[in-house]
Amino acid sequence: MELNNFMKSYAEEIKGNFSEYDDQRSVIVVPLEMDRQQAVVGEIDPENNLISISSKVCVVEDGIRFKDLLEENHRSTFGKFTIVNDFLKVESRSPADIVSDEILKRAIQEVANLADKWEMNITGRDIF
Repeated sequence: MELNNFMKSYAEEIKGNFSEYDDQRSVIVVPLEMDRQQAVVGEIDPENNLISISSKVCVVEDGIRFKDLLEENHRSTFGKFTIVNDFLKVESRSPADIVSDEILKRAIQEVANLADKWEMNITGRDIF
């Protein structure tokens, strides 16, 4: 799959903004309700043949209710909370050789919505 081409096309479809970092990584700024937006990164890992869709929530800090995040993981289909480089993120990973365009679109939307929801819950702001 040509992930960057897919991300660019989907950004145009949802009237978001697209930026390509390199051959294997790009970002869509996904427009959300109430004039909010969320940056979602799409990245292909050729070594493991995985596509990762992720979005930052906030910097990890002691006051975060991790039990609530684990309960949210159970309710979500695609997005799961992770910690990477001291950032709380929502991430979805899929095998690159079998994932469909429709599944990737749903994953992008869920990751964007979950990250935005918890960003607001935790920080009270629209940061990422």
